[in-house]
Amino acid sequence: MRVPTVRLRSSGGLLLVTGLLAASLVTADARVDGARAEPQPVALGEETLAAALAASGFQVNAGYPLVYQNACKDYTYPALQSCFGNNPVSPYVIPAVQAWPDEAVGPTPVNTFGPVRAGYMPTYRLDARDAVVIYGRMPPPGKYMSVVTYLWTQHGRWKAKDFDLWARTPNHAPMRYVFSTVPPNDPKSGRVWSFSTLGDAVNDQVMRRQSGDPFGKDRYFIITPSAGTDRAVRAVLRAQGIADGDIFTEQIPRRDDMGPIEPLGMGENAIEFCTFFKYALPDDPAEGQAWWTSVEGTNPPLKILRLRATPSLGPVERYDLLTYGERTARSEAWLAGDMGNLVDAVCDRMGSGYSSGDCAEAPPASSFFADLVQDFGWSGPYCRKVNMWCGDQPDAGLFGTRPLQLDSGQVYAVVATLATETGNAAYVGLSINDASTYLAPAGLVDVQLKGSAEGYSSAVEHADKFFVHFFARDCGAVASLLPSGPWPACTEITEDMVPKPGDTTAIGDPALFGMCWLGIRDYIAPGTERGPDTSQLLRPRILTFRPR
Repeated sequence: MRVPTVRLRSSGGLLLVTGLLAASLVTADARVDGARAEPQPVALGEETLAAALAASGFQVNAGYPLVYQNACKDYTYPALQSCFGNNPVSPYVIPAVQAWPDEAVGPTPVNTFGPVRAGYMPTYRLDARDAVVIYGRMPPPGKYMSVVTYLWTQHGRWKAKDFDLWARTPNHAPMRYVFSTVPPNDPKSGRVWSFSTLGDAVNDQVMRRQSGDPFGKDRYFIITPSAGTDRAVRAVLRAQGIADGDIFTEQIPRRDDMGPIEPLGMGENAIEFCTFFKYALPDDPAEGQAWWTSVEGTNPPLKILRLRATPSLGPVERYDLLTYGERTARSEAWLAGDMGNLVDAVCDRMGSGYSSGDCAEAPPASSFFADLVQDFGWSGPYCRKVNMWCGDQPDAGLFGTRPLQLDSGQVYAVVATLATETGNAAYVGLSINDASTYLAPAGLVDVQLKGSAEGYSSAVEHADKFFVHFFARDCGAVASLLPSGPWPACTEITEDMVPKPGDTTAIGDPALFGMCWLGIRDYIAPGTERGPDTSQLLRPRILTFRPR
């Protein structure tokens, strides 16, 4: 039998791999009694796995892990006029892949997430037999890790009635992000930016349930529309000594409960996908940073392969209906009285120098964070149906404010339960979003927020279950009114984070300069694999104070 040759591109050029196996896959040590020890699996190299897949009949091309962190200003915003509400406490890994010869490239520019190597792109199409495989050494222990694939862009146009419905609905992101074409602001493009989920993420809790603690271990992820392709890839991995428990599949479904998810294929009108590997808050920051540095090195711990199965490997068996796992949560209703007392205590402390209509006995609706799922029904199926942007995330409860003005002396107080302390999150993120770019330039996490309500404990019985944090252009103006403690009480929103109106040098939509919105992410309810059921959580408050 003729042994296949696989062509892989490395940073140094073409790398030829021949043979069924390019390296030993297991090691075995001789014992002193002459018996042979049980073989111990070792990590598969890129050349090894690619050669084994090619020998089994797959077409293979190699990608590489692209780290996305600080590319908004120079790349993402110029490409899409949005930075899509990134998580400010963590970079992302995006698989950069080579296009198949018959594949239409775009409309997402190849440098959307930063400079890529020649011939590579961060978004991709899928034929029914295709797969993308991400594998290698997982990062050191941390709060959160996941692999999730989104429908990135799709062919279509929105109806005026859908646009008008959301234009009349208050308290969400500006309309320029809710409905957006690719390229931006092109009414003739016939292409919309969707950024919608295709099912639940494969996160660290999913991995833990199947095969134990995944951090620091080797794991394998298959992204494919076909169960037949998945079986064929798994057969190759098993032949190389990889345990079934270490392999995970992201299924690209044929439909959701709102309609078909189509078309697949390489054509111009086919769906464009994008995959993100997320890792947040390492237990040891130095170890976490070393892992991130290695991802950008010459021998990254994560490897990327793009595959196409031939008919000889079995029939196409499309995954059918998209489903999401049930969300649960511990009810926070028992804390409602404390929540009211805490808001009153914050208002009383600020009252000597500032006034707020949000402190009224019947508070306005605008003083509550919006819940993207409970209030708006924004989930992947609905967003795809009406051709709108979604940004949904089953791994987290998502809350956000309306756009907030910053440059007339306003001071904002966020008062909320801390979901890590109420048993409803593995970690909590509180982020600032620049309204003019949808960039999240800064944020805080639960360890920084914990204890911040203790300064109001004389009025609140369970202050340890809450946090209070202030935002202003000038925190010094309110410093004397804030309780002291080891936590940061106030974050200054600088002009580098959110430009002032009239700035002629900043990127972004000038009509939204001087405005931000705040977001809260509650990641993974403990004991589950999903974000908390937000209907069981107390709604966070956003209190606006103005100088008297």
